[in-house]
Amino acid sequence: MEIAGLIIGWLLLGFGVLGCFVNKIPGPLMAFLGLLIQMWMCDINVEMWALILTAVLVVVSMVVSKKLVPKIGKMVADFGKAGSWGTTIGSLVGLMIMLGGSGNTTVLIIAIVSALLILPYVFAFLFELISRKSVQAAAQAAGGALVAFLVGTMLKLAVCALAIYTVVTN
Repeated sequence: MEIAGLIIGWLLLGFGVLGCFVNKIPGPLMAFLGLLIQMWMCDINVEMWALILTAVLVVVSMVVSKKLVPKIGKMVADFGKAGSWGTTIGSLVGLMIMLGGSGNTTVLIIAIVSALLILPYVFAFLFELISRKSVQAAAQAAGGALVAFLVGTMLKLAVCALAIYTVVTN
């Protein structure tokens, strides 16, 4: 039973990290569920305050990423669903490139930058351009979508990192 808990828990933690880049997957919630499964099935001793803190941060990150982050991005430039989809698809393409990269540090750094900055912007720009905007309007909208994507992703990654840290250190 403990091995099943380890496998399910780490799979949920992995899907939690993936959910930081894909807005349709609730990343922090999945990572928290992975933490809970490992805690209950693998007898990991997690301090109650750490569990409560992680749960509160999961709820806060989910509310902030759904309500506040789009407003932050729209302060930069108004973007639509096309820009949001573009950043998501661009980040997934970047992640695939990053996973396919060699062990070379320079290649890894370039892959990380392209996964988090370049490809999400390019795809958001292309998707906004396809949605019948001018080049300048598409570039501005892609910038707003990129800002919203980066803020939301970093917030969710921080919460997932806390869940993973809690599992690893106990």
